[in-house]
Amino acid sequence: MGDLQFENDLLDEIAHRLELRQANRDAVQTVALRTSDHYDVNGGETPFECIVDSATGVGKTYVMAGLIEYFAGIATPARNFLVLAPGRTIRDKTIKNFSSGNAKSLTAAMRSQPFLVHKDNFKSPATIKAMMDPSVTKVYVFTVQALTSATGEGRETHEYQESLGCSLYDFIKGLSDLLVLADEHHCYRGKAYKRTISEMNPQVVVGLTATPLPADKDLIAFRYPLAAAIAHKVVKTPIMVGRRDDRNDTETKLLDGVTLLRYKEQALRAYCDETGRPMVNPVMLVIAKDIAEAEEFQGVLDSESFDNGAWIGRTLLVHSNLSGDEKEEALAALDDVEHPTSPVRIIISVGMLKEGWDVKNVYVIASMRASVSEVMTEQTLGRGMRLPFGEYTGIELLDSVEVLAHEKYSELLARRKALNEAFINYGTYAATRTLPNGEVVVRNVTTSTEQPVIGTISTGTSGEGGDGDGPNASTPNDPTPALATGIVDVGTRNRQAEEICEQTSKKVKYEPLPGRAPIVIPFIRSVPTVAAVSLNDIDLADYGPFETLGRTLTTDYRDDLKRTRIVGRIDGDKAVTDVEAASGVVKATLALDIPLSSSKDSLFQYVMRVPGVQPRTLEVGAARRIVERVVDAMGDEAAVCLSAFGERCGQRLAQAVQQALKKANSAAVTYEDEVQLVALTKTREANKKAVAGHADGAFLTSLAFNGWKKNLYSHSWFDTKPEYEAANAIDNGNNVIVWARLHINDIPITWTSGGRKYNPDFVAIEQEGTQTVGWLIETKGNDRIDSAEVAEKRKAARKWANTVNASPDVNVEWRYLLLSEQDVYDAQGSWEFMKGFGS
Repeated sequence: MGDLQFENDLLDEIAHRLELRQANRDAVQTVALRTSDHYDVNGGETPFECIVDSATGVGKTYVMAGLIEYFAGIATPARNFLVLAPGRTIRDKTIKNFSSGNAKSLTAAMRSQPFLVHKDNFKSPATIKAMMDPSVTKVYVFTVQALTSATGEGRETHEYQESLGCSLYDFIKGLSDLLVLADEHHCYRGKAYKRTISEMNPQVVVGLTATPLPADKDLIAFRYPLAAAIAHKVVKTPIMVGRRDDRNDTETKLLDGVTLLRYKEQALRAYCDETGRPMVNPVMLVIAKDIAEAEEFQGVLDSESFDNGAWIGRTLLVHSNLSGDEKEEALAALDDVEHPTSPVRIIISVGMLKEGWDVKNVYVIASMRASVSEVMTEQTLGRGMRLPFGEYTGIELLDSVEVLAHEKYSELLARRKALNEAFINYGTYAATRTLPNGEVVVRNVTTSTEQPVIGTISTGTSGEGGDGDGPNASTPNDPTPALATGIVDVGTRNRQAEEICEQTSKKVKYEPLPGRAPIVIPFIRSVPTVAAVSLNDIDLADYGPFETLGRTLTTDYRDDLKRTRIVGRIDGDKAVTDVEAASGVVKATLALDIPLSSSKDSLFQYVMRVPGVQPRTLEVGAARRIVERVVDAMGDEAAVCLSAFGERCGQRLAQAVQQALKKANSAAVTYEDEVQLVALTKTREANKKAVAGHADGAFLTSLAFNGWKKNLYSHSWFDTKPEYEAANAIDNGNNVIVWARLHINDIPITWTSGGRKYNPDFVAIEQEGTQTVGWLIETKGNDRIDSAEVAEKRKAARKWANTVNASPDVNVEWRYLLLSEQDVYDAQGSWEFMKGFGS
């Protein structure tokens, strides 16, 4: 027996980069510990097989990414990972998840930078090269059918490839460090799958599913049930809605659904307008038992007589009998349903939307004629559980999914206990324990949750059951309001929704604090153009050639005359002449002594004569700044050197400026000369819940935080946790005088010739010795920090700083700081560190 091998620090770092929820971190930890326990401690045989049973909507893809990162990052790394999908839909979704540049890709935060191998590229020379390179991490993504059979979909993967010297299947089978990730593991029931796993003999097989088969219960190493996910607020809370009367006709039920959908849309629009987040369009999923019923529902929704024709052209019918172009169009529309421009608001489904469809904007599920027992299964209910903003908003209507049941309200109440018993309410994960003798062992930890999937009734107006003290009631340490979960009738739910929508429109006003130092911002008029150039386009970071020029001219400066003499020598039968340096030093008798100020003026004129540079105030300031960089680089010899080489320096400087302007792509924006200094005095408005302080770890986008020492306003709110953490660091900065969270149009920076505006996150005023410094600060996620758009915005912001600093009316030195999420995290609350880490 050997020792357990587990790299906790590596997992912590991965969990931060990938923003793993605690449950997903626990899943990766469990697989890592169980794998080491199997091989390192017990000397087990290959393969080690286990199942991760995680609730729908929690993020199994993140678990896969975490496992790839962990096993590719340990001391003896694995380089080959095979993701199996039960069908083409999930295969294509997985390819997107691991394709760089895709909107849903996770690779930007992955250090392993996996090379993706799939059906469309596995024969290409670039892919073959990567497959042969033992230093490259590969992720193979194929359907299970492509590997378990040599016919049909598996024909190509089993064909001999000359470039590999075998088939792709045989190549994968020969990998000694293969880890298999079997997505939707419950779909793999056949002998062919078991035979394939046996032939491949991978090191590890991890099945991922929300609904494991009873026959596989002994393989479950990790379990995170839906009840726990609801309790921890990582998925929406389901609310079952029934009618008190006996009406159960199709039109009534659909009207109930679209009424709630409208309330959802109203609340979402108010929330997105308030937070500046992209609009999320809520969608209703209608479940039909067969195609005839689905077409009946679509006919009702698409008619003028239903809801005054409000839903005509806004439905999408998806079922398994679609084929050809009709099927492709439906699947494309389904894939695009999250996009803000999608017209689809109602999806009518017949048996196609169980696994692999993971949009986040399903807010209403209408069971119509299906029994609630059929709908309240994890695969069906799971279509509406994902959170569109990744976290709870604190607005109950946006943190819940409505399930319109076929049964009457009273029947639902009677069945609540039985329905809840159908869901597992305990979890399992692996952890280490140190025994008295010092041995570290792996043990199962079992957790239970009192939170039912269908919660207590806390409507307060239904007159039946519950008093609001159940598992969903708010706790003193939980700033998010309790949800009115459980089972409600349509009338009560509509009243609740209306009240919530009214509350979202009530805003609190915040004025600048009278005791805080003012923030005065330079405003200059930007002029989008494609003709003129500006010296302020040149980033200060690109002043290197100017400094190099100054240093070069002083490297070999001498005030003696260069003297040579002619010498003769015999080369064979010929006499030849040559030259060599003459000995002795003769001082120049006509050395010029030009005042340094005159030399600077001469260099300034060279810069201003560069083609396209206009004789305007802000250009003059920038030209002077460039000349000072050259002169400073010359040091104490500047006056003498410029007396001797002034003309040469001016010519070379003009060339360097031309090249720098070309590099800076100066066709974007120029500025008018007028600079106005305007104090930031705008009133802030928000309908967010105000909290007393801003303790670390309490971040929610729905909260307005108080307790700042140097904030211009009493309260501030944030879109992301990195913004929140950056604000904490700025507020604690030793030399920071005052700061503010910037809103739209506080400091708009034009960054394209089309006039598009960019708004930084923060402004801060700091005192550095005798110099007052103004900071514009922007935070970006790790996946966006290197994007072309962020680079252009940074260039525009630095040009803005250059421009205002060139004005004689501005006595604050303005700077721009771009921070990645990792920069903020690594600074650990230090403003001084954050300035050094940013760019």
